Amino acid sequence: MDKVLKQAVTDIKEKLAKARIDTDTGHAVNYGWQLTGRRGSETVRITVYNGKKGIRLVVQGKTGALKEAAEQCCGAGGTAAGTAAACAVPGTELRPPGTDCWIGADESGKGDVFGPLAAAACMVTEKEAQTLRACGVTDSKALSDTAVADMAGKIEALLGDRTIVTVYMPREYNRRYGEYKEAGKNLNHLLGGLHGENIKRLLSMHKCPCIIIDKFGKDEYVLRALGDAAVGRTVIQVPKGERDTAVAAASVLARHAFVCAMDGLEEKYGMSFPKGAFAGIDGALQQFRTMHGDALFENVGKLNFRTFDFLR
Repeated sequence: MDKVLKQAVTDIKEKLAKARIDTDTGHAVNYGWQLTGRRGSETVRITVYNGKKGIRLVVQGKTGALKEAAEQCCGAGGTAAGTAAACAVPGTELRPPGTDCWIGADESGKGDVFGPLAAAACMVTEKEAQTLRACGVTDSKALSDTAVADMAGKIEALLGDRTIVTVYMPREYNRRYGEYKEAGKNLNHLLGGLHGENIKRLLSMHKCPCIIIDKFGKDEYVLRALGDAAVGRTVIQVPKGERDTAVAAASVLARHAFVCAMDGLEEKYGMSFPKGAFAGIDGALQQFRTMHGDALFENVGKLNFRTFDFLR
């Protein structure tokens, strides 16, 4: 541990002790040192990084009194012991160096038999990306539905009109999928078109030089949908794009929209619909057939799944 990092760790441990938060010795992590803070039965992780921009602190843990106290000690929005910067560490941002703002896009529901297809796009600045990471924004697949709802509210509050969410409820999804299929196209064309429209709506309101999309197929699916909007802009399509903060934020908003839509379907049809494509699907199919018959499946499920071959 170098002298600067060692001093920062010592300083933050002293501040945590004054707040009656016990800490362990800690251990080395990439570019820093991680402590575990405890108060009663609650625990948080405090990571002290020494990077190119100096000392940075990250507090991770369940939202509550302990986490809030630890964040105050770490100087959220200020400094810790005169050396530590705000509680934020950028994610693995995929934008080119020097890019001040960028758009991230992702979707939710593509692999779910029941429910809608939701897609979102977010435009962020570097400072906002740091704030979002400090709030715990990450790939929605790593979060519970409750955490997704909490994160979605924070993202919308921070970014305002620089977020776009579009939801194709099952009936609309099935109609559009059918049109694409008749034209000799597939789901990737539909998804590319959906992302393209979201991104173009953002670009109609805000200037932005860079677009990052969680890759789901050939680049051409999105590029064709973007058309002239891609000219003069950097368009990056990469697997596991949620490593980037803007894409992670979009994944959270898309997932929240998906979950809310599922809740609405369950209330309307008086039953629970499993998420995914395997566990519980057969039982839900039988229950829905018994309660509502086959004609209404187009309102709750994606009929392109082989699960619905019995309807053809």
